[in-house]
Amino acid sequence: MQNKADLSKAVHSKNIDEVLEKVTEIDYRCSFDKCKNRTHNFAIDCKFCKGRFCTSHGLPEIHGCGEAVKKDERKKMLHPEVKLSKEKHSQAQTKLNMKLKQMQLERKPKGPKKK
Repeated sequence: MQNKADLSKAVHSKNIDEVLEKVTEIDYRCSFDKCKNRTHNFAIDCKFCKGRFCTSHGLPEIHGCGEAVKKDERKKMLHPEVKLSKEKHSQAQTKLNMKLKQMQLERKPKGPKKK
């Protein structure tokens, strides 16, 4: 929390070098509360909370994203992505193109305006 307070002071001072230094310092630390490990050599980015964590806190269940992981896995299980084979994909593409041509032919050009 101290780093964020220092960052807000740096932003209000309008010194761009100081702001960049504080942002880099915050980015190179683990996002887990009370963890001071450096992450500039190796970090794990969480796809749920977008935080950067050290290897000790890299698992989403450890740093507090357990519910988001559960929700995501449940969604994948209940609604799996269906991938079409190349043959079925080409059939669907042909059908779509035929329908678009048919709809294009059904459109009527606007007639002359009556006054």
